Amino acid sequence: MTAFLLAPVPLGAAVLAIWLLRSLAPAERAVVLSGAALAAAVAFLSPSLPQNDAWVHYLHLRAALDDPRGLLDLWDRPGFTLLYAAPAALGVTAARLASAIPTTIAAAATVRAARALGLAHPWTAALLLFSQYDFFGESGSTMTELPFAAALALAIAALAERRAWLAGAALGWCAITRPEGPLYAALGAACLLAIDRRPGPIALALLPFPAYVALGSALHGDALWLLNSNPYRGMVGPRLELAQLGHSWFVTAVVRGQPPVVVLLEIAGLAAALLSRERSRLRPLLVPLAVSFLLLTFLRIGPTDAWRETRLIVSVAPALALLGAAGLDAALAAFPRAAPPALLAVAAWGAAWALAWHWHPGPGDPAFLASPLQSIFLVAAAALWLARGLVPVRAALALLLAAPLAGAPPGAWSRHREGQGPPGSRSPPGAARPAPDALAAPAGW
Repeated sequence: MTAFLLAPVPLGAAVLAIWLLRSLAPAERAVVLSGAALAAAVAFLSPSLPQNDAWVHYLHLRAALDDPRGLLDLWDRPGFTLLYAAPAALGVTAARLASAIPTTIAAAATVRAARALGLAHPWTAALLLFSQYDFFGESGSTMTELPFAAALALAIAALAERRAWLAGAALGWCAITRPEGPLYAALGAACLLAIDRRPGPIALALLPFPAYVALGSALHGDALWLLNSNPYRGMVGPRLELAQLGHSWFVTAVVRGQPPVVVLLEIAGLAAALLSRERSRLRPLLVPLAVSFLLLTFLRIGPTDAWRETRLIVSVAPALALLGAAGLDAALAAFPRAAPPALLAVAAWGAAWALAWHWHPGPGDPAFLASPLQSIFLVAAAALWLARGLVPVRAALALLLAAPLAGAPPGAWSRHREGQGPPGSRSPPGAARPAPDALAAPAGW
């Protein structure tokens, strides 16, 4: 019965995804649908192993079908549970396939944001979104960062298009999807106040979180439910040391969790946003990235600070993708001859590295260094450069970025293998998982 009552939520999200898709140009729609279809194939083929957070989220979804109070769980949060609970009634594969909905929303909204921000070939932003290892991995999994990223992308697009009500709704959904969501919603509401002074959209951004807290307090009979039932209590806290700036986890996650060429493009986009008046419209993108930077730099995550994973930047993946697309525009405009071959070479090396990580036991050992994959991809990059009259540089870059996504074995970038993640992002041995309260359904469910 609970699944039946909740079915309108994923169906409504699917309608939103279709509406966004219909607004895209054919090439843009093809990129979004191709990426979503590839992620759905991974979701369908992934093994159902009881490991890691994605599996625990699924168990919580199933428990919430028996006791709807679980929809308010402070580890999963309703922005995730309301979207996934009904599909989870059909099994883990159906829950994973449901990720195609927020994936499509995130990619299509990112394209619309790119168009509104005046970026060339907006489909490039969707390409750079899918090519982020953990975003692609979560597109076939059950993790809370993905619906947050979809809501954030929709908010960015709506703000850029001056659609205040849509922006308010998206920000309100952010607020009830992740622990950091209320902060993003508050900052987004401030942006709404600057561009649209109507109280309605601002209320839509700010009210969902206090309503969620009030409902949870009433159902659990505890006015301090938010504090007393918080699974992260004592596990997450501030670490206010300036030395943290020298080894910020945000920077580490970006470098480890994305192809090298995407990182370079994001740096170029950041420079363009800060230094170029012509690209000043990109500066609002720096707000969610600055929040993520501060949180991942100055928060202790886990009792020994060992819960840090590259997937934590999935929440702001659309903003990173837009910054990367702007960086590509800037690089091609500033260095029309030198940038294309250089970018293709770096993309080829990154594709070889990513595939070798899956196909070789140790990509840092001599066996990897002698791997023919590097030569094969560099030759492919050279061929694409020589054929630039037939294959535009953006299309060539797309082929090289898509190769490791299509060529990797099924699974959310090997997160089904204990203690491993995307290239370069292996968790430390014995790394702690979420608090015990978060790993099982609370007593009484």
